Amino acid sequence: MPAPSPTSFIDVVDEQNHAVGVAQRHDVFRLHANFRTVHVLVFNNQNDLLLQRLARSRSRHPGLWGSSVAGYLHAGEKYAEAAQRRLLEELGLSTPLTEVGVTPMKDEGITKFVGVFTTTADHPRNVAPDQIAEIKFFPLPVIEKTMVSHPNNYTDTFRYVLSFWREIS
Repeated sequence: MPAPSPTSFIDVVDEQNHAVGVAQRHDVFRLHANFRTVHVLVFNNQNDLLLQRLARSRSRHPGLWGSSVAGYLHAGEKYAEAAQRRLLEELGLSTPLTEVGVTPMKDEGITKFVGVFTTTADHPRNVAPDQIAEIKFFPLPVIEKTMVSHPNNYTDTFRYVLSFWREIS
């Protein structure tokens, strides 16, 4: 099943992350409807973290660095299913995932529930060049240093996800 398109249906959830309906993906911000996303942090065997730079053509956060993998869940889809699907769709990987947890995050006044996972892979490839401008591994200290000196180079969600992962790990 491909990633949800702007007209695909995704679950609308309440403040406790219980599904209460569905909406087309492109309508959730207009409707102020809470929703679900998934992020995967991909590390290599040297413990460097893979980041993706979003394509300049993206409507949200063009050209910014973000999580290794990210995406919306289809209506009725589980977080782990979406994480595996997006890992394959974006990086051509089918690797075991470790669940970190789910964290709520405010985004333009609504709550998105972000399922966070990690995995290890040394040779991902960009199989979604229309969405991803480039992928690159960085040592964690380099990411954390540049996030302080140049925070606007990173998506808000990635900064939040990395902080959540650090708290849990």
